[in-house]
Amino acid sequence: MPLITRLFLKTGLVYFLGSLIIGILLQFPSIGIPNLVPLFWHMLMLGWITQIIFGISVWMFPGRKKVESFINQRWSWLTYGFLNTGLILRIVSEPLIVTSGSAVWKMLIIISAVTQFLAVVFYVVEIWPRVLSPKQRRLQKKAKS
Repeated sequence: MPLITRLFLKTGLVYFLGSLIIGILLQFPSIGIPNLVPLFWHMLMLGWITQIIFGISVWMFPGRKKVESFINQRWSWLTYGFLNTGLILRIVSEPLIVTSGSAVWKMLIIISAVTQFLAVVFYVVEIWPRVLSPKQRRLQKKAKS
């Protein structure tokens, strides 16, 4: 299993635990931490589910070069970096946007959304060529030989 896949999976597990902790905190509204519901869903769906899907598909879809260099897996690494940067920005800014109302936190939410969107674009660039019909795969093998 490539390093990038292991990182996606382990990072996804960390987000899963974090989302469960936030889910527990949501059961106690008296704690007074604002805006946890969107944070819970982002950590669960993007942090856990999406990272697991991205990691497993990068590993399982054929067409990956066997050499595990950054160049060969650059789109996967960019996906990982941008997705997690966006999620961390979201985790930091989401609760503070309500309490302070500062434009800085609103700008961080926008940057977070853009980095997460770019992560999805990088993932599509990585996976798209791997999703070939059997005929396309045969033609690709013929061209290589």
